[in-house]
Amino acid sequence: MRFGCCVNLLPPREGPAGSGYAREIKEAGYDYIELPLSQIAQLEEEEFQRVRELLEELDLPCPCCNAFLPPSIRVTGEDHTSEGEQERYLVQAFRRMEAMGASCAGFGSPQSRTCPEGFPMERALEQVIDFLRRAGRIAQDYGVTVAIEHNNRAETNLLNRYAQGLSAARAVDLPNVKMLCDYYHLRYEGESPQVLLEGGPEWLVHTHIATLKGRGYFTSLEGEEPMVWDYAQVLKRLGYSGGVSIEAQVERPALWRREAEENLRVLRQVFSR
Repeated sequence: MRFGCCVNLLPPREGPAGSGYAREIKEAGYDYIELPLSQIAQLEEEEFQRVRELLEELDLPCPCCNAFLPPSIRVTGEDHTSEGEQERYLVQAFRRMEAMGASCAGFGSPQSRTCPEGFPMERALEQVIDFLRRAGRIAQDYGVTVAIEHNNRAETNLLNRYAQGLSAARAVDLPNVKMLCDYYHLRYEGESPQVLLEGGPEWLVHTHIATLKGRGYFTSLEGEEPMVWDYAQVLKRLGYSGGVSIEAQVERPALWRREAEENLRVLRQVFSR
C-alpha cells in the first residue's frame, strides 16, 4: 500500500498548484503527492515546469491528480460548457499529466456536474456519462485512467454513492474509466465498505480518506472504529495495492506538519493489519 497527501483542501501556500507543500510531504514520509488537475492544467508553462522540476528534485511522484475540472467548466444543464471547450481543456490537462508521469485522474468536480434546479436529473446523468466517455477516449491517448469519485449529497446531487458511481462507470464502458472510493464520502452517505465488493477489484483504482468528523487527518481513531478497520479489510479482500491519499482539512494550519506525520503513522497501522 502506498500513502499520499492531497493538497487541494489545504490552506493556500506559496508555490504553484499547492506544490509549496511538496517538500514537507516528502520529509513527512509520504510516498507521493496528489495535485489538483484543474490548477495544473491552467498554469503558465514556466510555472508548470517549476512544479515538474521540484517534484523531480524531491523524487516525489504525482501518480494521481484530483479536482478534475475547474468550476467554470460545467457538464450538466442547458448552459453547459461547449464540447469543444471541454475537450480543449481535457487535452491540455492530460498532456500535463503525461508530462508529470501521472496516470490517474479523479473525477469529483461536484460543482461542474451538479444538476441545475429544474433540469431533469436523468438528462443530467446522461450528460455526465457522455462527458466521461469523451474524457476517457481522450485520456487513452495519454495513458490516463479517469476514476469516478462519489461525492456526498452536501456537495452535489449526482453520483453521491459508490454504487451510483460504479453504475455510471459501467455505462461509460471504457477500459480506462474506473472508480475512486472516498472513505469520507462513503461514511457521510452511510454506505458500508462492503459495497466495494459488489464491484470487485477490477473497478477500484484509487482511494481517498479523511475522518468523518471535520473531514480531518487521522491523528487518532476516535469515532472511526470499527468502520476504518472494516474499510481496510475490504481493501485487503479486494487485493487492492494502490494509493491511499489523505484528502483532508486542517483546523490549525501551523500544526499541519505534525498532523500529517501522525496521520501517516495511524494509517500505516490500520492498513498493515
